[in-house]
Amino acid sequence: MEEKDENTNSYRKTAIIVGVLFITSTVAGILSVVFLESILNAPDYLINVSANENQVIIGTVLELICAGAFLGIAVMIFPVLKKHNESIALGYVVARICEEISILFSNA
Repeated sequence: MEEKDENTNSYRKTAIIVGVLFITSTVAGILSVVFLESILNAPDYLINVSANENQVIIGTVLELICAGAFLGIAVMIFPVLKKHNESIALGYVVARICEEISILFSNA
């Protein structure tokens, strides 16, 4: 009975961490767009990047936080999914890594 309670506690902690990571990635992703979109979509974006260096740095850091949260979600979910199907768990991790890479290079 104690093992079942321990697993429930472990799943609860994992769920809370994953929830916080989802919120973190969403907020960081939205804020990074707010900071970077007006600069990168301008016709003379190189001049804008130079003139708004701090804004670009903040937006880039937020993009990295978003990507790190994606990776954290994949790492935290893997053991839970692995108990059901290891192939699906590994596929989920690979899909999240691909998503992270696409997000990191989308503004490059």
